[in-house]
Amino acid sequence: MKFGKTFESHLTIEWRRQYMRYGDLKVLIKRGVDRAPSPATTPEYEIQAYYQAFEETFLMECQNELTRVNNFFLEKLSEARRKHNTLKLQLLAYSHVPGHTSSDLSIGSATRTNTNRRRSTAEKKMTQRQLRSAYSEFYLSLILLQNYQTLNETGFRKICKKYDKYLRSTAGAEWFDRNVEFAPFTDGRLLQWIIEEVEDLYTIHLAGGDRSVAMAKLRVPPLGEPTPSCLVFRAGLALGMFIVLVMATAVIYWKRPPTADNIPGFMRLHRGPFTWVIFNFFMAANVAGWQRAGVNHVLIFEIDPRSHLLPATFLEIACVFGILWALSMLGFLLHDLILVPDPYVFPLALILTMLGMLVVPLPIMNWPARWWTIKLVGRVVSAPFYYVSFADFWMGDQIMSLANCLVDYYYIVRFYAFCWLRSQPMLDCINPDVMVPIAKCLPAWFRFAQCLRRFRDSGSKSVSYLINAGKYSTTFLVVLFSTLRSQTDGDTKPKLVP
Repeated sequence: MKFGKTFESHLTIEWRRQYMRYGDLKVLIKRGVDRAPSPATTPEYEIQAYYQAFEETFLMECQNELTRVNNFFLEKLSEARRKHNTLKLQLLAYSHVPGHTSSDLSIGSATRTNTNRRRSTAEKKMTQRQLRSAYSEFYLSLILLQNYQTLNETGFRKICKKYDKYLRSTAGAEWFDRNVEFAPFTDGRLLQWIIEEVEDLYTIHLAGGDRSVAMAKLRVPPLGEPTPSCLVFRAGLALGMFIVLVMATAVIYWKRPPTADNIPGFMRLHRGPFTWVIFNFFMAANVAGWQRAGVNHVLIFEIDPRSHLLPATFLEIACVFGILWALSMLGFLLHDLILVPDPYVFPLALILTMLGMLVVPLPIMNWPARWWTIKLVGRVVSAPFYYVSFADFWMGDQIMSLANCLVDYYYIVRFYAFCWLRSQPMLDCINPDVMVPIAKCLPAWFRFAQCLRRFRDSGSKSVSYLINAGKYSTTFLVVLFSTLRSQTDGDTKPKLVP
């Protein structure tokens, strides 16, 4: 991958405007080369004057970028030092350790110069869980600042090297050695010292002295980290099992199709859960495409870098769900052979298992990622009451594309809550009622509410959000009139079940 894409994919989104403008400087070099006078028609002194003027312009732009990067880095470093001292005070108030280690001495030195601050901090003493969360978040901010430092230094080096290559000069390398090598943002000694002290404090006071446990909680894996071989093996094994089971299901369906009374239930009850399989397959393809194109989806969607999912993880989840889905279909088709009198037990077991794998907070199947998904869906449902971020818009669009699937989920709930317990046939539960058009309108309502909330938060100048809200509101009219037409065509009596 070219450095330009690497640069864009690894920068912190909130600080995008504070990084050096690598792309703009690259365009400036290209423009300078393209506009250079031709040696065949231009005197030598004019060519030298052009390149000298362009060199001054380029180096001045580099100097402006360097000044901006230095100022931002020093500002963030000062914030980190203040936050570090505050957390040390909180840690001292929590620990009450008799005697002092070297880290404790540094805490004591901070408290001696901040007596009043210590008193106010002690009044609001944090719990161990809060301290762990605060240190984990603070450590992540330090790693992001270190990443900012490394990316900008590499960017300046690359752009100066590119300038010397295209302009056949040494001015870029000389400017880099003279300015960037000794710039404040390239001096990482203080930042590294803070990072190491945070690791030591967390190890001693919050991890029982076990450094491996502390680093497991603090460590932030790099975005370009290769996929573990064991994960690739599991995903490949699950994919192979899923393909075999789907083929077996197709053969058995052709040899032993369900009865006419069971066909509607067989299709309706399995079509909804299959969207979970398709969704995760598409997510695996999306994440792989984003990584290949240099799109930093982890920062765009505000995901914790410690718990983001790799394409192979999504593939594994999709195949696991697919295996369960295929087993449910096989059980439905072969229920008489395996001595299960009611075939509708298998779709119910499938749905409950899938829901359990999503919401049960066990430390398996990447619970932080599952919890992020649950919270994101919750924010979409309660869109009018929370600020809407890009991730909320994205999830709202995904739900919008699954509007018909919500109707399937409604039929599933209605069948198992009312018909199945009363031994009523499936055909009695797939007739549309007043809840069907409501279910079709819910995704459009979520997006409608999101647009109105963003319009309220952004001010009257962001008319585009209001226009989008109007666009989604037309869905209500479409569903209303299509429902009225379907209920009145060829019959003057309404067919809705009250």
